[in-house]
Amino acid sequence: MQYRTLGKTGLRVSEVTLGGGGIGMVWGETTEEECLATVKAAVAAGINTIDVAPVYGKGTAEEIVGRVLPELDERPLIATKVFLQPRERTDLAGAIRRSVEASLSRLGCERIDIFQLHNQIEPEEPSAPLRLSLDEIRRPNGVLDTLQQLKDEGVVGAIGFTGIARHDVIQDLLSEARLETVQLVTNILNSEGEMGAAGDGAYRDHLKMVWVAQANGLGVFGIRPFAAGSLTDAIDRSLPDDHPVAVDFALAHSELGFLTDRDSLAVAAMRYALSLPGVSTVVTGAKNRAELAEAIAATQAGPLSTEVMERIAELQQTVLKRPA
Repeated sequence: MQYRTLGKTGLRVSEVTLGGGGIGMVWGETTEEECLATVKAAVAAGINTIDVAPVYGKGTAEEIVGRVLPELDERPLIATKVFLQPRERTDLAGAIRRSVEASLSRLGCERIDIFQLHNQIEPEEPSAPLRLSLDEIRRPNGVLDTLQQLKDEGVVGAIGFTGIARHDVIQDLLSEARLETVQLVTNILNSEGEMGAAGDGAYRDHLKMVWVAQANGLGVFGIRPFAAGSLTDAIDRSLPDDHPVAVDFALAHSELGFLTDRDSLAVAAMRYALSLPGVSTVVTGAKNRAELAEAIAATQAGPLSTEVMERIAELQQTVLKRPA
């Protein structure tokens, strides 16, 4: 396992992070025993960063990690998030603090190393109930002030946000000096899948956001490297044909066959994300040890060649280019 610096945090993170979607039992069928074993296998393989969230299985991912931590010789870096509900928008500071306390309890920790906002953000009053406005982020005693206060108190370490949907807002926040990390989409399809639909119909160049983040010193968590299963051999859950992930799956399997001469599509997808300049660590939402092994195999295979990366870039500007 190789390690990289997480931007201006100075933290050294494994180039692969174990995400919480799989062990939170969000991404297809698994078992509690397999999730516990997957966390242990990740740490044994040299993964030193685990990224969970309260919404992954309604706390399940955090609880799974919390059960494993006492058994480990060395504690990995723990990243988690806060996802604010509509009813909590009248008391942002209180809601964030309650979320932190609940996460600490489930994890069995006294401190969270990396704490990030999970909600999508819009420039003005949100068009969907689970999103926040930029004003709510920046207003006095709003999200950013509260994150900074928690950091100053030593409750959390680095602070950051999730960069999904509106790129004008993401780019604005990437210049915010107090923010240290960001989660950005890094997959071959350049797709947010079902998490997109910002409503403005704009094409989204996620790589540009990675470059902007790097220029501003933020550590980048590359998320959705497998595009929610679109960049794998088979989707592990039932979806209608017109679901964004099913559409992405069909597109990937019609255009990306050249990537599977040596690797599985999943390994190639992970190698792609690991090859992107500016990405500090790539998050795999593995739900079992077999999926984890594919992510680790990608690190062992190394970056994709310049020729392959250039061919992918050409496809991203032609057949893969469509509204998110």
